[in-house]
Amino acid sequence: MAYPKLVINKQKLFKNARHVLETCKQEGIEVVGVVKGINALDGILETLIDVGFKTLASSRIPQLKRIKEINKDILTYDLRIPMLSEVPDVVKWADISLNSSIEVLRALNEEAKKQEKIHKVIIMTECGDLREGIFNQEELLATVDEVEHRLDHLYLMGIGTNLGCYGSIMPTPEKMKELLEKADLVSQTIGRKIEVVSGAASTAFPLVARATMPAGITQMRIGDSLYISDLDECFNYVMFPDSDEAFTLHAEIIELKDKPSYPIGVIAVDAFGNKKEYENKGIRTRALIAVGRQDLGECLHLKPLDSQIEILGGSSDHTILDLTLCDRQYKLGDIVTFHIMYENMLMLTQSAYVEKEYI
Repeated sequence: MAYPKLVINKQKLFKNARHVLETCKQEGIEVVGVVKGINALDGILETLIDVGFKTLASSRIPQLKRIKEINKDILTYDLRIPMLSEVPDVVKWADISLNSSIEVLRALNEEAKKQEKIHKVIIMTECGDLREGIFNQEELLATVDEVEHRLDHLYLMGIGTNLGCYGSIMPTPEKMKELLEKADLVSQTIGRKIEVVSGAASTAFPLVARATMPAGITQMRIGDSLYISDLDECFNYVMFPDSDEAFTLHAEIIELKDKPSYPIGVIAVDAFGNKKEYENKGIRTRALIAVGRQDLGECLHLKPLDSQIEILGGSSDHTILDLTLCDRQYKLGDIVTFHIMYENMLMLTQSAYVEKEYI
């Protein structure tokens, strides 16, 4: 299978990931490399290890297992609150886990005792994004007190928060200070200073780059910004220029015809149950490429390298392009190339129907 193909430039990936690592290091912040979004592909794991990452994280236990198989000295970090049913595997394959429920922490402690290990934990607290984390301060302090003084096969590394992934809350300096205040209360409660204050993810990197991250944040969990620059407009910050994008999608044109731009007949919903609106622009030159939402998620998140291409949408197996304004004369069988956003990367790297090529 030649196409569709996800091409990964390892030299550019190395450069971009090292930039993130070194920028945070200068501010005294450890970067945990998140590999969930690239589905822990071996070639990317190896590049991150070559860059110098000591801790790699995922929410999928098989990916943590794969990291250990590649390099047993890399610390593995379970990003998602453990299911009670997966506690034995979490203790076996994750050196560190994020937690928010005392019931799970007690189960981890018992399992760590069985496996004769000390399992490291970070307690997640809410700062307003409303995904995982303890919201009530009394519950937070009671939880860390029990972990520190009663659960003898757990080691409390510190606390963390998530921002931006669900509630779209910005990781502002004020939010980071809120986390730091909670960290101080935790340290007072357990009688020692915690070493980890894990302050958000890729969305917080601009704070570090602009030197506006409050002192005391010691760790960030970063995935997206290691791989692609897709948050530029949201955060008014360019991770790296288009010329340094390490990931490109290559797809083949399988139909090229002039067609009306407005569907003909009674409009209901598309294959995914969405009721859509269409603009009537008359007859347009339209191309179908052989890659669709089953492979890449939302087609409209693709960024054509030919800026004159307009993406109209897609279905499970197809993405539909408007080539009317293109200077290039495309023909059947031509390859069209795109930069990608996070959702596309997440889906393309796990699809068995997309070729992966490293250069």
